[in-house]
Amino acid sequence: MAAVGRGRSLKNLRIRGRNDSGEENVPLDLTREPSDNLREILQNVAKLQGVSNMRKLGHLNNFTKKKLDRKFFKEPTNRTLLCDIGLNEEKLGFNYEDIIICLRLALLNEAKEVRAAGLRALRYLIQDSSILQKVLKLKVDYLIARCIDIQQSNEVERTQALRLVRKMITVNASLFPSSVTNSLIAVGNDGLQERDRMVRACIAIICELALQNPEVVALRGGLNTILKNVIDCQLSRINEALITTILHLLNHPKTRQYVRADVELERILAPYTDFHYRHSPDTAEGQLKEDREARFLASKMGIIATFRSWAGIINLCKPGNSGIQSLIGVLCIPNMEIRRGLLEVLYDIFRLPLPVVTEEFIEALLSVDPGRFQDSWRLSDGFVAAEAKTILPHRARSRPDLMDNYLALILSAFIRNGLLEGLVEVITNSDDHISVRATILLGELLHMANTILPHSHSHHLHCLPTLMNMAASFDIPKEKRLRASAALNCLKRFHEMKKRGPKPYSLHLDHIIQKAIATHQKRDQYLRVQKDIFVLKDTEEALLMNLRDSQVLQHKENLEWNWNLIGTILKWPNVNLRNYKDEQLHRFVRRLLYFYKPSSKLYANLDLDFAKSKQLTVVGCQFTEFLLESEEDGQGYLEDLVKDIVQWLNASSGMKPERSLQNNGLLTTLSQHYFLFIGTLSCHPHGVKMLEKCSVFQCLLNLCSLKNQDHLLKLTVSSLDYSRDGLARVILSKILTAATDACRLYATKHLRVLLRANVEFFNNWGIELLVTQLHDKSKTISSEALDILDEACEDKANLHALIQMKPALSHLGDKGLLLLLRFLSIPKGFSYLNERGYVAKQLEKWHKEYNSKYVDLIEEQLNEALTTYRKPIDGDNYVRRSNQRLQRPHVYLPVHLYGQLVHHKTGCHLLEVQNIITELCHSVRTPDLDKWEEIKKLKASLWALGNIGSSNWGLNLLQEENVIPDILKLAKQCEVLSIRGTCVYVLGLIAKTKQGCDILKCHNWDAVRHSRKHLWPVVPDDVEQLCNELSSVPSTLSLNSESTSSRHNSESESAPSMSLVPPGSSHTLPRRAQSLKAPSIATIKSLADCNFSYTSSRDAFGYATLKRLQQQRMHPSLSHSEALASPAKDVLFTDTITMKANSFESRLTPSRIDFKKKHVGGIRSLRPTITNNLFRFMKALSYASLDKEDLLSPINQNTLQRSSSVRSMVSSATYGSSDDYIGLALPVDINDIFQVKDIPYFQAKNIPPHDDRGARVFAHDAGGLPSGTGGLVKNSFHLLRQQMSLTEIMNSIHSDASLFLESTEDTGLQEHTDDNCLYCVCIEILGFQPSNQLSAICSHSDLQDIPYSDWCEQTIHNPLEVVPSKFSGISGCSDGVSQEGSASSTKSTELLLGVKTIPDDTPMCRILLRKEVLRLVINLSSSVSTKCHETGLLTIKEKYPQTFDDICLYSEVSHLLSHCTFRLPCRRFIQELFQDVQFLQMHEEAEAVLATPPKQPIVDTSVES
Repeated sequence: MAAVGRGRSLKNLRIRGRNDSGEENVPLDLTREPSDNLREILQNVAKLQGVSNMRKLGHLNNFTKKKLDRKFFKEPTNRTLLCDIGLNEEKLGFNYEDIIICLRLALLNEAKEVRAAGLRALRYLIQDSSILQKVLKLKVDYLIARCIDIQQSNEVERTQALRLVRKMITVNASLFPSSVTNSLIAVGNDGLQERDRMVRACIAIICELALQNPEVVALRGGLNTILKNVIDCQLSRINEALITTILHLLNHPKTRQYVRADVELERILAPYTDFHYRHSPDTAEGQLKEDREARFLASKMGIIATFRSWAGIINLCKPGNSGIQSLIGVLCIPNMEIRRGLLEVLYDIFRLPLPVVTEEFIEALLSVDPGRFQDSWRLSDGFVAAEAKTILPHRARSRPDLMDNYLALILSAFIRNGLLEGLVEVITNSDDHISVRATILLGELLHMANTILPHSHSHHLHCLPTLMNMAASFDIPKEKRLRASAALNCLKRFHEMKKRGPKPYSLHLDHIIQKAIATHQKRDQYLRVQKDIFVLKDTEEALLMNLRDSQVLQHKENLEWNWNLIGTILKWPNVNLRNYKDEQLHRFVRRLLYFYKPSSKLYANLDLDFAKSKQLTVVGCQFTEFLLESEEDGQGYLEDLVKDIVQWLNASSGMKPERSLQNNGLLTTLSQHYFLFIGTLSCHPHGVKMLEKCSVFQCLLNLCSLKNQDHLLKLTVSSLDYSRDGLARVILSKILTAATDACRLYATKHLRVLLRANVEFFNNWGIELLVTQLHDKSKTISSEALDILDEACEDKANLHALIQMKPALSHLGDKGLLLLLRFLSIPKGFSYLNERGYVAKQLEKWHKEYNSKYVDLIEEQLNEALTTYRKPIDGDNYVRRSNQRLQRPHVYLPVHLYGQLVHHKTGCHLLEVQNIITELCHSVRTPDLDKWEEIKKLKASLWALGNIGSSNWGLNLLQEENVIPDILKLAKQCEVLSIRGTCVYVLGLIAKTKQGCDILKCHNWDAVRHSRKHLWPVVPDDVEQLCNELSSVPSTLSLNSESTSSRHNSESESAPSMSLVPPGSSHTLPRRAQSLKAPSIATIKSLADCNFSYTSSRDAFGYATLKRLQQQRMHPSLSHSEALASPAKDVLFTDTITMKANSFESRLTPSRIDFKKKHVGGIRSLRPTITNNLFRFMKALSYASLDKEDLLSPINQNTLQRSSSVRSMVSSATYGSSDDYIGLALPVDINDIFQVKDIPYFQAKNIPPHDDRGARVFAHDAGGLPSGTGGLVKNSFHLLRQQMSLTEIMNSIHSDASLFLESTEDTGLQEHTDDNCLYCVCIEILGFQPSNQLSAICSHSDLQDIPYSDWCEQTIHNPLEVVPSKFSGISGCSDGVSQEGSASSTKSTELLLGVKTIPDDTPMCRILLRKEVLRLVINLSSSVSTKCHETGLLTIKEKYPQTFDDICLYSEVSHLLSHCTFRLPCRRFIQELFQDVQFLQMHEEAEAVLATPPKQPIVDTSVES
């Protein structure tokens, strides 16, 4: 996207520059033969003299110019000269080699516009792989890299070069040349420092190339470039695109070899895990803090994006020294900056709202309350519909939320690696604002674990032993103890907020919810009111006293009245104007009436954000109800109020919209709450009559037909009561069909509010309205209605109502089809569709294509939920959004044909007869993972089997095929990591039923066994069986503990292990307990010196397993069998719990750091002490004031009732039904999913076959080089002949010099061949030797005939010497030879060999200069002494400028640039050295091509006929 965006932005610049340059308008005669036109174009382009640059530009543009269709006088089409004549060489009159030989000369022109036009012409020419091969064979890629490297106000040229590069990738990425790759990577590495505007475009192209040809990118260090730019980029959209490229390569075993395991991906963690991290050595000291913040932000984005993909999760969480352990380990180091940053990362990973930075826990807690006000809830925005979508839960009860599966896996992995213990350390040992954030995060994670983690993953989490021990122990510093105690109290408040649930913020939504509840509980409400009547005594006296105390009768300062008492009076049971004729009550009513009437402008003009605004409105609604209950006595007052409201409405709607909103303050004042008064009246039959009498409904109907009254209509829709058939539904129906698009959309969204609020009889009238909206002219509205219907069909009553209406859904595309498939889940709908032959057609379509489409649909929804991508309703391409924090999204499983059919026996029988399941099982058992199409087919089969297994009927079919073990195997061992993620989702579907959970349990997978409607789930009854079996353990053990100091630095003795688990009870033990080591004899002895004995055997067993649990926490890699068999060793830290009568003390001993473990930073996170006993005492979180004696008392029924949030407490009364589990399963050992087979890093011998020279250069050792480092050069060219400096040659004896010069094959070039030279490759293709003398000099075949004796007239016995005044400064800097003369004192025109001068135009001088240039160029690949090497090259450029006018030397240097790593400044310096090369020989080659007689074009008679 970056490349595209930059290309578009430069398009206008390119056009503008070309017009300003004075391009000549060269006419193109389209009546001539295309071959003649092409010859004319190539002749003008190839001429060295006689044709102006602007004329060349005109001819090149004719090559690609759009042609006007004069026959029909249409706009210019996209057809070019090439398109008109096709790609047939016979029609062109030239073969492609000839065309390329001529066109490449444009890339050597001194005018940037001509070079840009030449690149554009090549882009149009390259249409297939064969032409691209010819372009690369002629080494045009050297010139393309040259255009990218040089930056001299030539953005037009560089833009065209990048477009050409993308075209090459599109045509055939496997042929992509390393020369251009190195150029792109150099810009990507150093472009920011060089202020190169093309840096993002180049990085985007590198990413594109990495997906198509990862080998060439990895070989050149491109993956290192991508990861470097991840830390450089603070834009989430670009950052995510970069890291996703690496994750895509990690996903498949064939491309995983290009990414170094445990090295490259972990780079994104470095800003957090390396306290001395410095991204660039050039960063000034004053900018270090700002730079560090930028790196934190970029690293955070990269980490979050990594945890959003299966490849990233598995690579960062795999057992051993993983990235997740590094992150959690750093939490235990008291660095506040790192802790603050990591907490923000964790909040984002778990999709939790980030609290404000504050030291007050309550303030932070309110900032993350789901019911807190959001800007999108304003009347001018989404209003009640947006608020309800956030506050009210989705109606889905049986459909799995795939986000739950994803979060459960992430949470389990973090908990397994010690996140909770790390958070406890942060809470008790950090600054206040960090501690507050860590406490809220801990509460959120515990709540999440209670909701979505299987029992084996979560039963030991809620005891928080470390935190409780700290709060209860006096052996730790007071500050730490107080922090722990405060954290427990804060967690209690957090639990209360969660238990309360989200509360509506707006009174409109609260009004809807309360009325819906009241409708369903009328009888209970009536009984409660009657009961209250008998409770109250002295009602009349109390009423009069309250009237007096309310201050209403005393003064008219309305806002100073006691509004609490006013509300109490209005709600007083059995008190109204009909029963009480007291004048004081009437005065009270009249004053309230005057306050609330719009015409008085008292209540109406108050601001919405006024402190008592909500209270005043609630009292106003109670006032209307009070007048309603007063019947005839209050009717006059009520009528007066309603008529005044109608008058205000008419005045508002009669004005222009701007004046209406401004003068009446609808958006900012309490006047908008008058609609709540109307809504309150619409809930009562007498109120409806009053509204009809005062023409309120007629007024609202008139509003529907007026334009620009969107806010009034929103308030109308959101306030009326629709539970009864009447004018309220008529108004809603009219707004749904006759209002503006915005109002129709809002009214449609409000139907979702009514659905979720469970408004009475919604299936009778709401479904009909939604079906009507399916045919709305706006696609947005019809899509919204379809989505609401999909949610409504979770309720069988709504589904029956929809089937009864028989709606037309075919015009709604795939989503309409999925809604229609819901009909098949019940016999009535199945019969309806089967009679029309629909089921048979759908079975065939799903078999052929829809199973595959289903994969795209699910992955598209997951992508939108987990990334910054958003797919528009109209269009097929993703668009990215800005980086805004969103609430946690939901991805409810889309409907699947097979999943609907298995809901009843008839559908299952149909699947069985069609033999569908057998074929799906075959795909799962014999997967082909080499092609993406086959991987997609495997995913389609897995999703189909998962949907089939989501019911007991379908599960029986899967059991017959015995395919579940195969799915489990794929989940643990599949080398394509995204397949493992699919398997986790699919196994969750199988875990929707109790039978499925039992099957998975047999394979060591645990499932969540509760439905979504249970807010505080508990575990099944088998935990009671566990407790009963544990009670059979002998209770003769007496418990006491040694002092902490005596055992702090000691290790446990090795002793034979013994098991306290009774026979036959292992299957009921929690998985965590099963994996513990059996207590050693030494462990039991250490607990035996007790002067206080327990009578509870389960407590004895719990404390006896304490050390085993510590061992397991410190050595999580032990297998199940090893854990049960091996004796206790290496106790790294000891936790002492001293128990005495009426006391509970705990000493927390900090863990010793085990430096033998290879953790980043050498830090192991603090592991808490966890016992099987303490999990029963989690109630202390909710009741922090519990007596210490209660903590040790036996569990009784009252305790269970007081601890409703504890998952490990058993309550069969609240245990849900077994057929609607949320559909989530995880392996008991979460690390089973994270095992990845090690793939060795790829070897350089695997270089693509088109690049034979690279294979020769990187023969065996380059594979292990760090990508993108200067060290690559040394190893890359270790097979080249030894480089000798010119001074070394001159200082050698004559005979040695003669031998050396003879051994160089007389060229001075080492890697020069006919295939890698711009000039020589054309000689080979054209098949002739040039006659020009200048060209002949460059040919090494002629140099072989020049004997060494011709260079020197006499034999020289003395060593070769350098005359300083003649040759000083050529290589002195790089060789360290002292020079007496000045480099600029005398212009050197000849070399001295001994006492004989060597003219600079002789072959020997040319050879020596070539060697010196190549040596200095190679040395530039190192960052050492760069200035010295540049100085040497500049000196040669100054003294021997003709040296750089050498095509073969330039080709050799280009070959070096394409196979070695050079930094961008060095590449530019080298390219600019050769910028003045005339390349005369290449022009002669082009003239030779054009001098050949033209081929007669073959006329295609079939086309003419």
